[in-house]
Amino acid sequence: METPYRMVLVDDEDEIRSRIASHISPESGFTVAGTAGNGYDALELVEQLAPDVVLTDIKMPYIDGIELATILRRDYPAIRVGFISGYNDFDYARQAVQLQVRSYLMKPLTQEDIRSFLADLKAELDQEFASRYSQETMLRQYQESLPVLTEKALSDLLTSPPAEQPPIVQRLREYGLRLDDANYVVALIGIERSEKHWDILEFETAKLGVRNNISHALHAQEIEHYSCSFQDDLVFVLKETRSTFLREIDALLYQAIRTVEHFLSLRIFLGLSRLTSGCSQLRGAFNEASQASRSGQMQNLSLVMYSPDQTSPTRTQPLLLTGEEEAELQQLLRFGDPQEIDAALAGFGDRLESLRQSLSPRRLGEPFHAPPGEIPLARFLMLGITQSLVNYARTVGVDIRTVAPDDILETLLRMRSFTEYLQWARKTAEAIRRESQENRRDSGEELLAQVITFLKQNFSDNQLTMQTVCDTCGISMSYLSQLFRKYQATTFVRYLTKLRMEHAREHLLLSGSRVVEVAEACGYRDVYYFSHCFKRHTGLPPKAYREKHL
Repeated sequence: METPYRMVLVDDEDEIRSRIASHISPESGFTVAGTAGNGYDALELVEQLAPDVVLTDIKMPYIDGIELATILRRDYPAIRVGFISGYNDFDYARQAVQLQVRSYLMKPLTQEDIRSFLADLKAELDQEFASRYSQETMLRQYQESLPVLTEKALSDLLTSPPAEQPPIVQRLREYGLRLDDANYVVALIGIERSEKHWDILEFETAKLGVRNNISHALHAQEIEHYSCSFQDDLVFVLKETRSTFLREIDALLYQAIRTVEHFLSLRIFLGLSRLTSGCSQLRGAFNEASQASRSGQMQNLSLVMYSPDQTSPTRTQPLLLTGEEEAELQQLLRFGDPQEIDAALAGFGDRLESLRQSLSPRRLGEPFHAPPGEIPLARFLMLGITQSLVNYARTVGVDIRTVAPDDILETLLRMRSFTEYLQWARKTAEAIRRESQENRRDSGEELLAQVITFLKQNFSDNQLTMQTVCDTCGISMSYLSQLFRKYQATTFVRYLTKLRMEHAREHLLLSGSRVVEVAEACGYRDVYYFSHCFKRHTGLPPKAYREKHL
């Protein structure tokens, strides 16, 4: 059987609540999640239970049904509200219509009244659920979001390690991309951000224009391809279709980017990978295209075909982080565990050691003072890793100076070995993560402290609601609820009630005010509801509590 809708019943007469509840069975499609005798208690139940429906009497103490429906309409717009009333009053009916109340039932209620009400309400809820969450609707939403999902998966495939690629490939095939063991070329297009296109919206519009024009040119030549956006760049994956493929692609893309540059007034750099076999090799091809594109930008060339000689380290080329390595290191710094970060840093050490052995017999741990004419390769690698650490700190909201107070460049220059640098990088990464976690914790606690201070200053306002607090403090209701649960192990309503009750106890014992005055001073418009809450909180009515403790 389908899950029944959850209902909260609100009526100040126990007998009516029990009678209505007795007629609500699982077969009706509803279940009574909770009952309340007044509007205040109903609001607390709504916050706790998140019901689908609130069926409430209109005439009740403390908060009547009209006010309860108004609050629910404002703070919980998805909840359906039904009115029960013994007063055949046109004004109530008019207000019910204005509040979009789903029914207006007159006492005394019969079993048929309740059955008919539940049947109509269930039909309405079922229809809405079907329109929003039916298979057809979800399929349409899926199809509408398919281009975004496909682009994200393709980007993941180009940057994920081999062990993580098979499920991504399978996902892409489910999205309709025919990835197989054919040969591919990866093209990476970098667009120079001129002053004209520096605004993010203008730049993204220009990038979309470049993408559409190049895709159109490829379609015209019947070249199967897939594309995605990667950071500020565009990536095209081109499937080989004929023996002259590489020569045709070279000419086609060169002509396409020249045309786009002319009509869109852009400067474009395009790097091509070598022909690679199978989709499992696309990550390496993407890396080759990235290196070729960067090489083209440095040499001011529009199109560069990747060549191994172009990027192999030599005595005259500094050891740098590739774009892929930078992205992987950023990902590890933000989300990896300490062991994964250690392994990645150790990998840089192994890489440097291999390069050193090819250049000189000197070992990794030896000082950097190199013989004349040898470039200190380690320092370029250190700069790349350090830049990743600085970027990591910025993205998580940490001032790098709080974890590395000394001048970073001077710190690097003082280091005598790459091993010493790796130890510093590891400690700095750990310090950034700790600082970030502390900042998040501090910001949440600080925000909640501001809210609590506001409540302590304004608890006597009988118009005070969670929404007004959120509006004043600039915070969402859902986030505030999370903060109360996380740091106070309670809800907003319970905290505010407890705060008011504590002040009420002090008022009763330290002043000669009447109970009605104490109620008003603590934010209650209705002295009877105040007495009800006070007794539930302390076990005694206000007068009895005062007599016992004085």
